Amino acid sequence: MFNTLKDLVGLRIDDEKIISFIENNGFKYPKKPFISNRGTDTSYWVENKKLGVDLLFEARIYLDNFSLIQGDKKGIFVPALSIVRWYNNKSKTEFPLGLDFNADFESLKMKLGEPTLKSSEISPIWLNDDGSESFYRWKKPLDDKKDIVWGLEFNDSQIIKYFSLELDTAKPLFHFYYEWLYESFETFLSSKNFYRTADLMFLQWAIEKDFVKTNEQQSAISKDIKEGKLPATEWVRILKRGYVTEEDFSAEVPFIHAYIMNLSGHDILFTRDVAYSFLENAELKDNYFGKAAEEQLNKIVYNEGNYAKVKSIIDKRLAEYKEHKFSKSKQM
Repeated sequence: MFNTLKDLVGLRIDDEKIISFIENNGFKYPKKPFISNRGTDTSYWVENKKLGVDLLFEARIYLDNFSLIQGDKKGIFVPALSIVRWYNNKSKTEFPLGLDFNADFESLKMKLGEPTLKSSEISPIWLNDDGSESFYRWKKPLDDKKDIVWGLEFNDSQIIKYFSLELDTAKPLFHFYYEWLYESFETFLSSKNFYRTADLMFLQWAIEKDFVKTNEQQSAISKDIKEGKLPATEWVRILKRGYVTEEDFSAEVPFIHAYIMNLSGHDILFTRDVAYSFLENAELKDNYFGKAAEEQLNKIVYNEGNYAKVKSIIDKRLAEYKEHKFSKSKQM
């Protein structure tokens, strides 16, 4: 089953091969297989509890070689198989390297090397009360051309929670525009949204610090941005997608991850810091994502003075993170 599903990962839900696999292996084909951008859900699981295998279908897959699949109507998209998980081996699947659910931690390290990810690397809040890791994950390349990886999670119950086969996607740190909502670089340029402006300021700060990965074209653009010859929006334009992930950064990734996603365990968050720095009214600060606050914040322009203000905030938080991981930091 492993090799069969490897060939199915990345295929759309209405592909004949997907339909055949679902029907022939005890899964139920979803009554509503397509996904609307008017809802909040962009994915769904197709489960087979008897077999212990779950299939995740996603409409928004964050890989450069995977575009949104337009359905037959505007706002309707076709999801593709992005993740397969085995929670037991009732399917009698043969996993790579002869591994099975009976493997212990030391044997996993012998065959796979050190874990790719520990729970604490996502956030300290995932640690157990005694400070031990709550889980370890391994992710190994399987098909680089198709961005397919396989792996497993070993948890603090000293068992393998699941084996997985999946597209090697990365979740966005922030969006400048949403193709999902038919936005584009042009709509981003014409929009007046403070939080996108703040994210753009963060990007400019990272470019100036040489924290952003660049190819030859991006390197030239970055140089001009640092010299003030081009706005930071030019980097977004040549990125040719509306989102930025951790993979786009070359340095200080743990800080960027913790600060943008509020995962330090100490409730320090970039968007709140910036909003608080521009809001003077305590009531507006208490509801900085509310309509009244956003109306005021959306009037903030991207100019040298405002950027300098945001830049100083990020510099301060980076220094704090390096010193004590925000453990002594205070709200703005």
